[in-house]
Amino acid sequence: MATAGYGFKILVSATSGGTYSEVPSTDGSFNRTRNIIQTTDTSNAGFEQRLPGLLDTAISTEANWSASDTALGVIETAFENGDTMYVKFLPDNVAGNGYKVPVIVENFSISSPISDKLSVSISFQGNGQPQVDNA
Repeated sequence: MATAGYGFKILVSATSGGTYSEVPSTDGSFNRTRNIIQTTDTSNAGFEQRLPGLLDTAISTEANWSASDTALGVIETAFENGDTMYVKFLPDNVAGNGYKVPVIVENFSISSPISDKLSVSISFQGNGQPQVDNA
């Protein structure tokens, strides 16, 4: 049984309804942001005014590298082709408690420090509205 706040999971698929594979993540983050539009004019007694703008999503992860890992292969292929793919981010490893997001792979960097394991750093930029993960 998952404990709230522990044991996150990141799953990826080339298509929204396709098979999802788990990324061998060692850490990860799910960021939602909103642009703020400044609308200040001289009628506001010297205070700035703003309006909420468009929403955006970014997901990043560090993972253990394996050339034969299915999830990393899906990500690398989408990166090389510039394709939209899908990421499920489950903060406490419980289906239904996370998000499914269409994304574009922004960064796919393999790191090989001397005397340490190979790792890969991956960042995704949202390419549409996140949905609550229902499965």
